[in-house]
Amino acid sequence: MIERLKSLEHNRNFEFWTFLEKAYEKNLKLDLGHFKLLSVLLNVSEIYKELSDELGKKDARKMLEKEGMFTKNSEYVSGEYLKKYIERDSRVAVHNRINDLRKLDFIIETKPGPLGGYKLLKTPEWFENLEASM
Repeated sequence: MIERLKSLEHNRNFEFWTFLEKAYEKNLKLDLGHFKLLSVLLNVSEIYKELSDELGKKDARKMLEKEGMFTKNSEYVSGEYLKKYIERDSRVAVHNRINDLRKLDFIIETKPGPLGGYKLLKTPEWFENLEASM
């Protein structure tokens, strides 16, 4: 499980052309950071669910917190963790990409503040149809 945590962005395949089409419709410019962030948010959600089933929510949360993925005492992916993951110097880069994903109809909850983070709540229907077809 720990190995899976360390390679989050490498085990997702995205239908690039559909993403590009949706971004074009919304006048958004995508870069690799958008895909990395989305991949991490999707994978952390899945891993958290698996760990919760196996260990219980509290222990699963603590494990992800210890790995630096979750912010302290929450189920939100750390903005600091995401910043490092997309290799940027500022959490503003994360915030801007999250806002772009929201414009593509991903529902992402934000927890503000120094211990703030992000939680993917729902993916858009067009994306769910892509995942089902892969």
